[in-house]
Amino acid sequence: MIMLRYPDKDTLKKNLLDKRRKELDGQTQDAIAHLILELDDPETMLAISTRFIAERLDVNRVDGGFSSRTQLHYRPTQEFRDAEELPSMVNAVFPNKHRSLQTIWRSKKPVIFHNIALNPLLNGIHDAVLATEVKSMMALSLGTRHKDIGILCIGQCDRERVWTTKEQVYIHELAKNILSPLFDASQTSAISEHCSLSDAELNVVRLAAEGMSYVQIADTLHKSVRTIENQLRSARHKTGAQNQTDLVRRCINWF
Repeated sequence: MIMLRYPDKDTLKKNLLDKRRKELDGQTQDAIAHLILELDDPETMLAISTRFIAERLDVNRVDGGFSSRTQLHYRPTQEFRDAEELPSMVNAVFPNKHRSLQTIWRSKKPVIFHNIALNPLLNGIHDAVLATEVKSMMALSLGTRHKDIGILCIGQCDRERVWTTKEQVYIHELAKNILSPLFDASQTSAISEHCSLSDAELNVVRLAAEGMSYVQIADTLHKSVRTIENQLRSARHKTGAQNQTDLVRRCINWF
């Protein structure tokens, strides 16, 4: 049996919402309450967050994904777009070791991207970023002092935009004081005090988290693809994960 170990919803509501009502506007309070209700489903929480930020800042697209600075690739898994014709970021793959991504992971505040086509921080991935049709971008990492949680990317696609100091401060405070603690609690809610997987299963999950295919994992570990499939299936069963993304999320603290 998996023993949950995270602050209960009442405690989170008290610390993140009730004690701060005087400093939080109504929209933000409603978003926090909604996120706490969905604490057991981090992907739904991420979807709520992208929509809230997009509507709050009146931007064309906000996307996000769970990852860490050590993983090989970064893949957004949720997004909000204000127009269906905008390119979707879901399941796009970005080189997580690229200077731009590592800058986002390391930065204590939102990273601003103006003049996308010529921004030197994007050297090497200009074409990939331009293909998303973004004109101005603000990106930030979610995490605690001890671990990375994910990335949020806020994009204006219909025009160049200068992000105001007020907007940057709001997003920084939202990420640091609200989203990061909530996502940390959500991730922790799905893992046990002790890893329930075998060393072999955990190693396979770790390689999958780095973006390797079943064939690549099999070649790396000198095993058959069927063995890899069976180990991942067993890992999903033991952790209650619904899919591979959920499996990585549940196991990330064990890597």
